Amino acid sequence: MKRLFSRMSIVRKMVLGYFVIIFVPVITFGFYHNHLMYQSMIEEYASGKQQVIEQSYANLRIDLLQISSNYGLFQHNANVIDYLNGAYRYNWEYVYSYQKYIKPLLSGMLYGNDHIRDIRIYKASERVFTAPEHIIDMEALPSNVREELRRLPPGKGLWFCELSESGEWKLAYYQNMYAERFSKHVGVFSVEVDPKLLYSFANTLSNEGRSDVYLLTGDLKSSPPGAREDMIGKMLERPFAYFFLDRKSLLVNHLTIEELGLRAAVVSKTEDVFASTAKQRVWLYLMIAGLLLLLSGIYYMLAVSVTKRLSRLARHMRQVGENNFKTLDHRDDQDEIGYLTYTYNSMLQRIDELVNKVQRSELLRKESAYKALQAQVKPHFLYNTLETIRMLAEANDDREVAELAYSFGQFMRYSLSSDHEQFRLSDEVRNIENYMKIQKTRLGSRLTYSISVEADIRQIPCPQFILQPLVENCIVHGLSTIRRKGAIAIRITDDDNRVRVEISDNGAGMPEQRLEEIRRLLNNRLDIKEFSTQDSGLGIYNVSERIKTYYGEDSRLEVDSKPGEGTDFRLYLNKKGMNGHVEPADRG
Repeated sequence: MKRLFSRMSIVRKMVLGYFVIIFVPVITFGFYHNHLMYQSMIEEYASGKQQVIEQSYANLRIDLLQISSNYGLFQHNANVIDYLNGAYRYNWEYVYSYQKYIKPLLSGMLYGNDHIRDIRIYKASERVFTAPEHIIDMEALPSNVREELRRLPPGKGLWFCELSESGEWKLAYYQNMYAERFSKHVGVFSVEVDPKLLYSFANTLSNEGRSDVYLLTGDLKSSPPGAREDMIGKMLERPFAYFFLDRKSLLVNHLTIEELGLRAAVVSKTEDVFASTAKQRVWLYLMIAGLLLLLSGIYYMLAVSVTKRLSRLARHMRQVGENNFKTLDHRDDQDEIGYLTYTYNSMLQRIDELVNKVQRSELLRKESAYKALQAQVKPHFLYNTLETIRMLAEANDDREVAELAYSFGQFMRYSLSSDHEQFRLSDEVRNIENYMKIQKTRLGSRLTYSISVEADIRQIPCPQFILQPLVENCIVHGLSTIRRKGAIAIRITDDDNRVRVEISDNGAGMPEQRLEEIRRLLNNRLDIKEFSTQDSGLGIYNVSERIKTYYGEDSRLEVDSKPGEGTDFRLYLNKKGMNGHVEPADRG
């Protein structure tokens, strides 16, 4: 089997792999997924049906609450309570009170709610005047209702629901009425409800007759015609959930109407839910099968197209050697294999160019070394010329020119030093001294400066030009625009963790907006492309980035400035970041 598989072409392997890895699993998964989807749809339908039933029950509870809330209009009506409590001595007073206060209230409730069929008040006192049909004796109240009402505390009512011999539901609400702050029982408030309220509720549950609805007593001891015994048994086992019968062909949703002491059961056929989708599922299966067969053919043709070009590319790779870098002829295909072939040809061309240019590169390297040797002559010529000028100035007893030439020579020597040399902070301070001497000679009495070093900086590694750009900024942008004498102070201190360098001037200072832009730039909250460099700032940013790179992110540059008072630069150099740099030997 292994030998047979190894002899198969890559095209046949891809087709076989398609059937084994894609075709068969897709068909199997399709049928399995359809089964799960069918079960999920049944469960979702049952859950949704239960929510609809519970919503209908909530609407029924609202209607029952609206009906029972009419009790408060009578209980809290002083005229009604006085009437029932026997507050009048003469019958004409009862008639007057009934006609003026009670009858309009009764009429308003009867006509204001379609579900109310009749309202009656059963009076506890015999001497209270009887109003025909609405205020009658307590003896007319059914004895079983009176027994139930005696057990109820004040504020609680009773719904009474029973099925008459004619098959019609009787529904009524009763609640005791009290006087003298609920200390004296004066009657019973009664509302007879139209049974259409229950029939409307049942019709809503039946979904326009698509489902069978059964209203049963709360104890399930009596059942209406058509109710199955196994359904009632299941309702006793699972009182708070829906369930299925006859292998999930029937769905039974049920709930308890607590106010009325009834149980409502809704029986639906699950086949009705999926009958409309049966034909669609058959067509879907046929379409999937046909589509898979079509894709199999297309996949086979694509596989042949791919493998031919890959085989051709592999054969050409075997022919490439030290003296053979001929490119592969190919079509301008825009797919991945075309891009691979194009890149492969580009690599061959590049290799060919590199091989042919090795000798020329060697010659260019030797020529560059010779030019580098020549370039070293120019700085030395400059240093020798400056030294000659200094010696001539000393010979002519012109010490100012001699010191200027010496300072400029030292400054240029430091500036033209190789980037590979190691520098210390003391070298940078010495370079600042030379720079300040040159500026002092140029500006004369307009410039004074001081350099205070309160730390051992001889062994502190330092990159070139982290102080000179800041000093130059103080002179060019701070002191050159004022008429008073300018002063620059440089102070270096340290502690256990860092070295602090402070450079301050008494120049023109910066506007607040410009200072805020520079601070945002130093804190990386402003893009360098959006930063305007016409009023300085780029040199400050370069110094900040260099010390962060050299000493670590904990190092930083801070700037403070006030217009007309001057500018203050503070550099904090982290000593931990200095450990990663080789300390140079002492230069004296």
